[in-house]
Amino acid sequence: MSEENRAGTAMVLLYKGTSFDLVGKMTLSSLMVEGLRRDLPDSDVDEPLIMHLRYVRRPDPRLVDGPRTIHNLRSQIGRLGVIVSQGGETVIDREYPVRELLGPVLQHVVQQLDADEQVWGFCIDHPSLSGLALGRSTPEVEGTMDLNLRESRRSFTVRKVAEPPVPGVDPADLGIDAAGLGQVTVLLSGDIHGHLQEMKLSRRLEEGGFLLGKVLRVLGPERAEGADDDADAPADRYLVEITEVTPAEHAGAGALHFTFTGDSFREVNQRITASGQDRQLMGWYHTHLFSGNESGLSSIDVDLHLGTFRQPWQVAGLINLTSEERLLRFYARSGDSMRECEQWVKDDRGRYRLARAVVVDGR
Repeated sequence: MSEENRAGTAMVLLYKGTSFDLVGKMTLSSLMVEGLRRDLPDSDVDEPLIMHLRYVRRPDPRLVDGPRTIHNLRSQIGRLGVIVSQGGETVIDREYPVRELLGPVLQHVVQQLDADEQVWGFCIDHPSLSGLALGRSTPEVEGTMDLNLRESRRSFTVRKVAEPPVPGVDPADLGIDAAGLGQVTVLLSGDIHGHLQEMKLSRRLEEGGFLLGKVLRVLGPERAEGADDDADAPADRYLVEITEVTPAEHAGAGALHFTFTGDSFREVNQRITASGQDRQLMGWYHTHLFSGNESGLSSIDVDLHLGTFRQPWQVAGLINLTSEERLLRFYARSGDSMRECEQWVKDDRGRYRLARAVVVDGR
């Protein structure tokens, strides 16, 4: 089957794993021969099949059906207009959803490439599509409904659930001087700190997830004079101990954004409940694919945190990735804005030391 469209041959680029490393490419027409096989008539005509393609900009964020998770990383092109002719006669003239046309074929291809890998991505690549950025679309969430709580007649009520009291600790027992602590301080084990330094992260798409652990209230002297000049900050100070870093499921991403869904929170809450351990959702993290020397959280990041992570001790982790270094920082709410937190790392003797933010990434 030959392919005719605007200049250039369309390719399908294939990416592997949650970091979406490029592993290969193949012509779009070779995949479509398999995808269209059921719609092609049986024919003894020796004339070649000629295919004309049209890329339809109708976004489709849904995942490819099948045993493996396959993302369309250029989901702005959600459908393909396909005309196939043979011997001057049109045998196919219709639009196909990309995920339905290519999905079954790609499920078979990735099975042959790596049967153990569960997460893949693909995109249609053609000169006419060069202006479309790659991205992992935010999945549509089923079973949702809109609620108007201002209506006077409703069959339910909404009330705030009281939070359990936060246990206290004397920072001196951890080798930390309480007098100089700010409102929120992040504690990391050596293993967790190392994991954040070395975890494999995409350099094409932002990634993110959740931070799990426990929170402790600081006992001891009040904050030192000048340690925190926010007059509206609550008197309590917190030590946030992060014991697990888990990527978010069912999230959307691009080169300049990361998006949680309701399913992302459902999955992490099930993870916390199933563990049977005394741990909580301490906050979230995500990456920025540029240097962080002159910037921190974006205004969108700040709005997300303030609107979603409502506890004063919940933190936002930010990992700036460049080709030379990895910059790890944490932020917590301070009034209507966010402020960077100190991070302390546990040594082999169980004592904590103040950590530098910059982590060299030699890969």
